[in-house]
Amino acid sequence: MEKEELKALIKRYLTDQATEEDMAFLDSAYLDYYNNQVIEVSPADYLSAAIRVKKNLDREHKRSKQKVLWPRTAAVAATALCVISFGLYCYNKLTKQEKIVQPVYVNIIQPGSNKAVLVLSNGKRISLSDAKNGMLASQSGIEISKVAAGKLVYTATGASSSTGEYNTIEIPKGGNYQIYLPDGTKVWLNAASTLKYPIAFTSLKERKVQLLGGEAYFEVAHEAIPFRVGIANHEVEVLGTHFNINAYPEETIIKTTLLAGSVRVDHKTILKPGEQAINSHSGITVKKVDVDTVVDWKEGGFSFNKGDDFKTDMRKIERWYDVEFVYHSTVLPKMDLGGWVPRDKNITTILNQIEATGKVHFKIEGRRIIVTN
Repeated sequence: MEKEELKALIKRYLTDQATEEDMAFLDSAYLDYYNNQVIEVSPADYLSAAIRVKKNLDREHKRSKQKVLWPRTAAVAATALCVISFGLYCYNKLTKQEKIVQPVYVNIIQPGSNKAVLVLSNGKRISLSDAKNGMLASQSGIEISKVAAGKLVYTATGASSSTGEYNTIEIPKGGNYQIYLPDGTKVWLNAASTLKYPIAFTSLKERKVQLLGGEAYFEVAHEAIPFRVGIANHEVEVLGTHFNINAYPEETIIKTTLLAGSVRVDHKTILKPGEQAINSHSGITVKKVDVDTVVDWKEGGFSFNKGDDFKTDMRKIERWYDVEFVYHSTVLPKMDLGGWVPRDKNITTILNQIEATGKVHFKIEGRRIIVTN
């Protein structure tokens, strides 16, 4: 494509006058940009960058609920002009030198998906990722069925009673799953999480499950029998509610966040909606939080706040993409990217946006990601 044709194409796109043929070319260039990272500048490379900027500009006008990564429309428009100008300069330079660009490909790491293993009370392990929809097992008057991708349901088929048997659902790194317990309680499980629960709650004095590690969001069914969640040496007593528990061992603290209803943490601290209890070695502290940022994973994204601990945010990415960050920097900055990033994209999309802050650089080696200043 000649320089003037390319310039006109960019102008048509940025003014919403692109034809179907234009869009086909743009889509192809856009995919090349994200899937085949090019080290040297090419027309497709900088054109794709312009497209990315334009998409952010469009999103500025459409988003209402979610926070936007680019705070000002004017700044985005200015960035678009810079990208185009720089691109045309590079195109001229490449044309004069008759230089052929050879793309260098990097490992593309895809996002997590609905993956889990169900461990029955007799020790049998069922891969829910491989299982077809339908009944998987029957225990103590309870049918266990996979009803859709990422959803497991326990249903009473008649008289059921607790026999002291427990099932466990294990979510690996790069996975998540949703389970409906026998009483109708819904639980969403994040990557690298494990939940242990009774096969049936009938005849029990309490409905108690154990979060053996990880993160879970609960919507508890209302019943006269108390519902409790055990986490290591701590316990959350539910008084009819929606809440989130983050209890990853590597975080060293346990966070219980209330969205609706009421919970009691460790038999003494009662939370109100919008409050978070933090269990640490020094005791329990309570603070107000933005609950949307807490349950970002359940809603399909990462919510970053400027000033966050960098490694804490990277651990979120590690668990979802099943990767390992290796730090070659002795001093790391605070997170300088604020806003919502969807987690259904490959990891390069997120790393590019973090790198754009100019504070860190990433290099992908297999499933290891090297971090440098």
